[in-house]
Amino acid sequence: MKKTLTIVSVALVALIFSSCVENSKKYQALLAEKQAVEVQKTEVENQYNAAIGIINDVENNLQAIRDAEGMLLVQQEGSTQREQIVSELLQIKEAMAANRARLDSLSTVIEKSGRNAGNLRVQIKKLQDQIAEKDQMIADLQNTIVVKEKEIAELNTQVEDLHKDIDDANAAIAAITNEKIATINEMNQVYYINATKKELKEMGILTKKFILRESVPTELFIKADKRELNEISYTAKKAVILSNHPASSYTLVKGDGTYTLQITDPDTFWSVTRYLVVFTK
Repeated sequence: MKKTLTIVSVALVALIFSSCVENSKKYQALLAEKQAVEVQKTEVENQYNAAIGIINDVENNLQAIRDAEGMLLVQQEGSTQREQIVSELLQIKEAMAANRARLDSLSTVIEKSGRNAGNLRVQIKKLQDQIAEKDQMIADLQNTIVVKEKEIAELNTQVEDLHKDIDDANAAIAAITNEKIATINEMNQVYYINATKKELKEMGILTKKFILRESVPTELFIKADKRELNEISYTAKKAVILSNHPASSYTLVKGDGTYTLQITDPDTFWSVTRYLVVFTK
């Protein structure tokens, strides 16, 4: 009985002491601190897990960017759509900046977590190096685009200058050709007329003595190209050539009330004079 009372007494003392301790300010403060530590630990664990998720996201983004780079390089080799290339480069650059910011934000989380910090730092450093490499590649591509655009602009200027030179040359050739054609046409231009002696005299082609004048009124003659003029027909009972033409270069054929002048050698026929005067009646 005495032993039982002793045990009860000790239990009562312990209960009273425990109640006093739980009600003390120091105990309450320690309990609050423990709860805060547990909350902080949970938060750090969550941040750690989030950090792992961010690293995985960045790695996936880098792979997607590498795929996009491959497509971009193919376009750069075979496409002339520079605006599209520049736009895609800017999108990749923005994605790189976002990834860099997410990686930079992990430093504090890693320091707090204390879990595999060394391994995480290595992974982050590796990803940061990859991002830096991509940034440099983008900068190089942008510089290449600027250089190529300058080269293209210079080539366009050269092409425009060449087109102008070609146009000027063509114009000069055309002018020379036209001048040459005009000169050739002028050289091959001949004149012919037929009329009675009286009419030829009245027109000022024959003198009072019915001699062919050296200077005649060209506007009264029919103009022709000796390269195309092979024969001339006259409706007349008589036809006599008054102008001077080599006899071997033509034939005057008499018909029924007609005469036909056949020019067999045009160059020789017109070599003495370019004016053909035929007296007809």
